[in-house]
Amino acid sequence: MSSTVSVEEVHLHPSPSDGISCVRFSPDACDWLLATSWDKSMSLYDVPSNRLRVKVDADHALLACAFGATRTQAFSGGVEGIVGSHDLEVANHVTKLGTHDKAVAHIRFNALTGQVLSGSWDGCVSGWDPKSNSRTIHLEQSGKVYALSTQENLVVVGTSTKRIALYDIRRTNEPIQDIESPLKYQIRCIELFPDAQGYAIGSTEGRVALEYVDPARKGYAFKCHREKISDSETYVFPINAIAFHPRFGTFATGGCDGMINVWDGDNKKRINQFLQNQTTRYPTSIASMAFNHDGSRLAIASSYTFEEGEKDHPDDAIFVRTVHESEVRPKKKAP
Repeated sequence: MSSTVSVEEVHLHPSPSDGISCVRFSPDACDWLLATSWDKSMSLYDVPSNRLRVKVDADHALLACAFGATRTQAFSGGVEGIVGSHDLEVANHVTKLGTHDKAVAHIRFNALTGQVLSGSWDGCVSGWDPKSNSRTIHLEQSGKVYALSTQENLVVVGTSTKRIALYDIRRTNEPIQDIESPLKYQIRCIELFPDAQGYAIGSTEGRVALEYVDPARKGYAFKCHREKISDSETYVFPINAIAFHPRFGTFATGGCDGMINVWDGDNKKRINQFLQNQTTRYPTSIASMAFNHDGSRLAIASSYTFEEGEKDHPDDAIFVRTVHESEVRPKKKAP
């Protein structure tokens, strides 16, 4: 089912000149958007006016970003293993918050504790205090950190060895959960529910799994982002991004098929499919997604993720779609 409401969508300009690795909205109502790129830049857009406010130039490709407690505080991670702290009121003011031995692929900000979390291909998750520029947490994992999310007091990590570790950020001496991924193939993304009662995992095999913090609740998995070519052939696309609606708890998945599906996890059903201009899939892979503070906008990074190797591909682009409640609200169960 695709949306039947009118689609309002803007294409942010100028776009990064290479692959877009991450998009994140500011925590307040101003709707500023951060975007990092393989072109060694981090861009700050004012979405309502479609204006590039700040462009931060690094000396290496940037893979991840996050806002801090305010719209003018940001953090980045890149291929050189540096965790950067940025004052966005001063375009290229960067402080080295810390380092990893290998690339920093994920950056998150935990609002409860004010800590910055970094996940690296060196197999570690670190926590950092931006006020004192000191490391506060060091969590060794079983493999490269392929996915990282935080919500309230929880942190969840997915690794290259298909292990998932869930921690209480206040007591990280041992994980609350340490399980093998319920999905057979490589983890691509992981996101905690807005209420921190569980998390969703996406894999390279076009599957999503939902797991719960409460061990009494049984998780489940389902297929998505697939295209049937014939009775005997189906294309399967990796899922690169999961974004939860902050108010309703429904969630969007973005895949290498250029499609965005919206799901009601409680009722185990798809409730919508977002098409560009109401008619077609996005130009190339959905590399990253983010809802804004109230879920009224969805940022979409349409950027080839090289799942089919080097080839000609559409230009990298960031679209921001206005989201109507009717498109993402869970459907009431029939009596």
